[in-house]
Order: sequence, then structure tokens, then C-alpha cells
Amino acid sequence: MTVSKHIMGTCKLCKQERELIKKSHILSDFLHSDLYDENHKLRQMDVIALSNGINRESRPSSGSYEGGILCNICDNETIGKFETYISNVIKENLAEKEKIICKRVTNVHGLKFIEISNLNYTKTKLFLLSLLWRAGISTREEYKEVDLGMYSEIIRKQIFENKTSEDNNIQITIYKFEDGSNYSSFIGQPRRHKFGHSTAYSIVIIGYLIVYHLRENDISKKAFNNRLKENDSVAIIEVPKNKVEKFVMTYTGMI
Repeated sequence: MTVSKHIMGTCKLCKQERELIKKSHILSDFLHSDLYDENHKLRQMDVIALSNGINRESRPSSGSYEGGILCNICDNETIGKFETYISNVIKENLAEKEKIICKRVTNVHGLKFIEISNLNYTKTKLFLLSLLWRAGISTREEYKEVDLGMYSEIIRKQIFENKTSEDNNIQITIYKFEDGSNYSSFIGQPRRHKFGHSTAYSIVIIGYLIVYHLRENDISKKAFNNRLKENDSVAIIEVPKNKVEKFVMTYTGMI
């Protein structure tokens, strides 16, 4: 990653006065690697426009990034180690003792789950939190819905200190779209949701929906057993292919 010789300022993560890099990807660059077409273009859907009835799709040459927000150490080393771990999980490039274990199960109501164990909880959770946090510090238009308030500092400290906290613990739930759905090959910008007095955010990423509940609410209570757990496991709900479109339309606010 190219380091700017001209941008000096306070890094948003370490809070130190440092040379800041020109390109900090908001949603990690490696997530886009399998989404490029033959012309090296991405499929990017504007889910905020979609919620207003406008089907707007763009074909950028790379994922969105912003300059002048992070120093090289914080971007490539502090956050980079979480990205490396998740990239290796996706590519199945982990050492034998680190490999995750997946088991498909169906409950009594016919819901399908992928039960994952041996997943490094801290690295996984901090990686997912870093996506939301970077969207929150970005000034780009597509991330305008993300306003984390006091949670921005809570998440920043957890990422910088490389540890999760039981205080103000943010619940993360993951849904997977069944393979072959129309929504498995794009990344959408984060959306904000209100459940009573509680705020939640969600991001569609290459066939998955990541949901962040900042505070407990009726929805988070129902999904509590499917959250990313401290015992290095998570139960991912699989959305059937014939229900994915309605699920995404609900997520975007279309219905």
C-alpha cells in the first residue's frame, strides 16, 4: 500500500500524529477478490437507493477507500492481522490445528444452520467490528447511515488493544444466502435499523448478511443463540435460495 508523503495528521485508530496513507479500504480489499469480472470491474449495489425504489448498480474498478484516516501501522498491521486471519479462513489456508470445523444441521422447524467451531473469536469479532468502525469514520457518501456515537470509541479501543470487552458487548449474528442466489456476488453498504430504542447495523458481503446489534432488543434476543460466541463458535442461519430476494428486500427497507 502506497504511503503518502504529504498527508500528516492524527490516525483515527492509534490517535497518534503520524504520516497517513492514501488508500485505506473501508470494507477490506480482499473481500472483493472473487467479485471482479473479466474487465476487472466490481458489481456494487446501492442498497440505500434500492430502499427508495431505485435499482442503482455501479461497476467500480476497486472497493471504496479513503485517504488520511489511518497510519500504515494501524491499517496494515493492527487491522491487517485480522484481515489475514479471515482471508485464510475463506481460502482454507490455515494450519491443521487452526482449521475451522463446519457442520450442517436442520432444526425441528426446518431451519438450516451451519455450525462452525474452532473459529478464533477475538480475531473474527474484531475483524467484523473493524468493517463497521471504518464505515463509521469514513466521510464517503455511501457510509452516511453509520453513526456509531459512543460505540465508535468503544470499538476503536477494542481494535487497537486487540481484545474484546464484556462491557457494552455488541452482538454479531451472521446469515448465509444459499449458494446460487442472486445476491451472492456483491457487497452492499451498511444500513442502519431501529428496534425500539436500540440501533442495529447490517452489511451484505458476498453472500452473507452481517448484523450488529449495539444493544439488546427483541430481535437480538431471538438471535442470541446464533451469535458469534466467546467459545470460538457460531451458528450461521442459511437463508434458502427461494427466500433470499425477499430477505434482502426486507434488509434494504423495500418491504
